[in-house]
Amino acid sequence: MNAGQLTIDPAAEPKATTIVDCVADMHLQRSQPATWAGFRHYLASTPAQHILILGDLFEVWVGDDALLESGSFEAEVASALQRTSQSGKKLYFMHGNRDFVIGPAFAEFTGVQLLQDPCIVRIGTQTAGTAAPHWLLSHGDALCTDDLPYQQFRAISRNPAWQQQFMVQPLAARRAFAASIRSESENQKQGQSLDSYVDLNADATRSWLTALNTNTLIHGHTHQPAVHDLGDGLQRIVMSDWDLDCAKPRAEVLRYNTQQPEQGWQRVDISTTPVVA
Repeated sequence: MNAGQLTIDPAAEPKATTIVDCVADMHLQRSQPATWAGFRHYLASTPAQHILILGDLFEVWVGDDALLESGSFEAEVASALQRTSQSGKKLYFMHGNRDFVIGPAFAEFTGVQLLQDPCIVRIGTQTAGTAAPHWLLSHGDALCTDDLPYQQFRAISRNPAWQQQFMVQPLAARRAFAASIRSESENQKQGQSLDSYVDLNADATRSWLTALNTNTLIHGHTHQPAVHDLGDGLQRIVMSDWDLDCAKPRAEVLRYNTQQPEQGWQRVDISTTPVVA
């Protein structure tokens, strides 16, 4: 199978310490102002020089032309990302299941680099006899292979012909369609227990890792932060989603510091970080 490639070389950085952050599943929307304020504050305050956003930055994305709509929430978020990239931080974005039609116009406006799903990230340079530390990144939804209805929809919606047909519809019609899909999804979740939640398929995950000669998968999508031992030295690290508008706020960053490589990826809880509006 094919995977994207991203190399972050600390030797090329102006600072002695290179910090890389992974985040996912912010599900930004105007109806959740605390989450949006928290993410905006994070962008302005994180010490990371590299921020990898692994999908579902938005609750829904219906087309890059939303950036042109006066007063749109999409344009507000994109402007914050643009300011972040212009400040010198490097931003990377991988499509999620909510924002898979984000396109080149968004990337050009914000300064983000679009990543293929999956993507192998290497942090550091290879030395004699030693490969640079590397991990496999994915949003995660493609590996939920036991969720057959979703995989059928995913196959259809990722088809270029379907996307072309979708994008020629008026922006208002696309927003209405997306709202109906989200409403149907939320109705299906009502009363769903954790036992019935469809997680990543372990065999499919191991197959990806083995085929791409990697040991660890980092992903989001499931909103169930944990570390899963897959056997044979393989594992997957699940990131948290963000929700600062609920009764028990949560917001977490997965962070790697090149000055502390022995610590690996560390979870940083920023849900209690004061936010100045």
